[in-house]
Amino acid sequence: MASKKIEMQYDLRQNSNENSTVYGKWFPKAVRRSTLNLRGLSDHISEHGSIYTRDVVQGVLSKFTTCLIELVQQGVACKLDGLGTFYPTLEAKGADTPISYNINEYLKGVHLRFCPEGCDNDNITSRAMREKVQLQQNMIFDMYGVPKKVKDGQLVNYGEEDDAEDDGNNG
Repeated sequence: MASKKIEMQYDLRQNSNENSTVYGKWFPKAVRRSTLNLRGLSDHISEHGSIYTRDVVQGVLSKFTTCLIELVQQGVACKLDGLGTFYPTLEAKGADTPISYNINEYLKGVHLRFCPEGCDNDNITSRAMREKVQLQQNMIFDMYGVPKKVKDGQLVNYGEEDDAEDDGNNG
């Protein structure tokens, strides 16, 4: 059964870090169209043929969020089948000996991490997602954040060339 690929737009951005080994090279950056809050996500879920109304879905998700944070703070990893696992990690400086280790002195942070789960039908690993997404170039930005376009095989600033003669090769 053929499935339609979901379209994701991306911008091309030039690395502007002069200390980087990839200074000046171009990299894609996903365009985030929007961010759904809990209510928006609840509306989206309930619109997918769910028997549950938005307020029921929102209540469950709200309780889930509270419990997830509580459990991870206690060192409990939470696995959502078909999605992945949320788990805690510690970021800290090292000590010369275990006897001299003082967690209050060396701890930099506690992080909430997520590891996607790969399964046959709902594989969300990065490689599987690449096969499910159709990428479409949106904009090109140089290292100074100036928007560009491709005109006659060259990068030019938007507005510097006659846009009426656009050859359709602007990405």
